[in-house]
Amino acid sequence: MAADIIDLKDRMKNTADKKTVAEKVRDLKEAYALISPLTNLPYVECEQENFFDQVLLYETKEDAEAAAKVYGEKGIRVLVRDLKTLELELPAKPEEPDGEKRKVFLNQVRQHLGILPFMGVNAVCYKAADASAELIELENVLPEDFQKKVAANALYQPNLQLTGVYLMQEARKGKDVVDRKVLHDLDEEFSSNLVKAKVFMPVLPPKGKEKDPQLNLKECQIPYLKHQNGDLFFPVFTDIWEFQKYAQGKGALRSIQIPFTQLEKFEGKQAKAYMLNPMGFSIPLTKEMIPKLMKKFGLEGDQK
Repeated sequence: MAADIIDLKDRMKNTADKKTVAEKVRDLKEAYALISPLTNLPYVECEQENFFDQVLLYETKEDAEAAAKVYGEKGIRVLVRDLKTLELELPAKPEEPDGEKRKVFLNQVRQHLGILPFMGVNAVCYKAADASAELIELENVLPEDFQKKVAANALYQPNLQLTGVYLMQEARKGKDVVDRKVLHDLDEEFSSNLVKAKVFMPVLPPKGKEKDPQLNLKECQIPYLKHQNGDLFFPVFTDIWEFQKYAQGKGALRSIQIPFTQLEKFEGKQAKAYMLNPMGFSIPLTKEMIPKLMKKFGLEGDQK
């Protein structure tokens, strides 16, 4: 009985401590995150006790840089990104860009945390200065039900994003540190998710029809993505978030959502391959890979 009481007290203290840390994370105005240059996204790892998919966040730059060094010694490339609160001046009236200005504050920590549900991440491992790292479930630092709303929205596919992130973090490691069995299993999981998914394709409507609710695809142009070596790729996206990152500053670009099995119908003759999430993990898909994947997972008939 005494042992049960002590255990209950320990659990209550642990819960209270986590609540305090979650409140601190919610109120952060500055922090340091680990970013994977292999995916252009926060570095994600699977926590080994309860198998949370977590990102890493630090109160001090020294701790973040020390962690990055440890990962580097294991052959895992990560970068430290400063997250701050920026003071911006924006037009008081959007229709008057040169008129009176108003000050707004952009909290990059909250911005960083806010993208995690789109990636399928469900926890943050936060290390405060002079303290041990604490795992905090993401639902405790984001607005209520935000994760559930993202997961239920057909415009987002967090599980597809997450498996793609894990795949590319492993596939782009150095040859001497990549785990071939892990890579094979990740590739199988991602491919299985991809062939059953719907993807977003960018289209450019004809002039004067940019805001038409219904688009005639025969009238639209298909934009290409030019690689630095001159190769052309046909961009496609796992979700609307990835499309919006790509479309920023590109004027009237619109998106349509189609089953992956229908992607071949929109083959770009000049393109060397499709490029999935060019602003994110950038996975090239050759035209030959698509029918092979559909055959592998028994979906050949779905492409008609």
